[in-house]
Amino acid sequence: MSDQGRHMGLSTFERDLVVALQRAPRAPFATLAAGLSADERTVRRAMRRLQEDGVLTYSATVSYEKTHGWLAAQLEIGCRPGMSNAVAQALADRSETRYVAVTTGDADIVAELVTPDPGALHDLVADELEGLNGVRWVRTQVAMRLLLSAADWDPDGRRTIARQQAIDGVRKYAGAELDESDTAIVGALDDDVRMSAARIAQRVGLHETTVQRRLRRLTESGTIHVRADVPPAELGFPVEARFTLQVSPNGLDAALRRLAAEPALRALYVVTGPSSVLGYSVHPSMAALEDLIDGPFAQIEGLAGCDIRVVLRAYKRNGTRVRAAGKSPPS
Repeated sequence: MSDQGRHMGLSTFERDLVVALQRAPRAPFATLAAGLSADERTVRRAMRRLQEDGVLTYSATVSYEKTHGWLAAQLEIGCRPGMSNAVAQALADRSETRYVAVTTGDADIVAELVTPDPGALHDLVADELEGLNGVRWVRTQVAMRLLLSAADWDPDGRRTIARQQAIDGVRKYAGAELDESDTAIVGALDDDVRMSAARIAQRVGLHETTVQRRLRRLTESGTIHVRADVPPAELGFPVEARFTLQVSPNGLDAALRRLAAEPALRALYVVTGPSSVLGYSVHPSMAALEDLIDGPFAQIEGLAGCDIRVVLRAYKRNGTRVRAAGKSPPS
């Protein structure tokens, strides 16, 4: 059973459909139908059903790691006995969080959040999160570089441009500035990822070609990620892991390139703290997770430490609350 409570797997057609959507979330219905050798009404019905079941969700998230001034933080949170569910729910309700999950290990909860500056991060952690009912302690790391996001994971191993760049060791640090028009476009996508450029143009008061050009710039630069998301378990990957690695500075580049080549990796960061590498991976079984440890991890030169945790339940993904099948999202 997946973390969204769906008890049966996807049909072959549904799997092909969601994989096509993951690769091109804004693809027109006609394009999707042609690629699947199906009629457009069948595609529309299947997409609507998957959304209603809570299996398929859409998101348009800003990659704050690539936006001037903002900080993306990775948190580990220890909870008082019996409080991890309540704390995870409270964290998932917050607008700052992008990912919240309960895991194995000494930290009951891991979370990803964004803040506009270091002071805001300090105030959020020290004044709010550490005082949250049920929280015992909070550990914080800041993402210095994002190499792979969930948008770069493909169940069939197809490589995105960002993944290939990470494998090749291409390092892009150019930060982006979102002006008012960019922010308005992201807001429209946040309401409906599949909203047409024409409708977005009407909503934000720009010409359609201008919207198309800005969308292309924002997505191709990795400043925003437009995502059609399905829990990995629904695609045959029920084991999700979070790992941190202590790698010597002179071995970091080679380690990152080696890790980026692993299709199982769903996210990969360079972070502050003693463990310079943080990542998420998904696997068809625990044995496959062990293969990652015995293979790629064991081959990393200068590896001084490795901490692996299994995700037990995700409460929020890509900035969107995870909900149980057939249930409405919390208000």
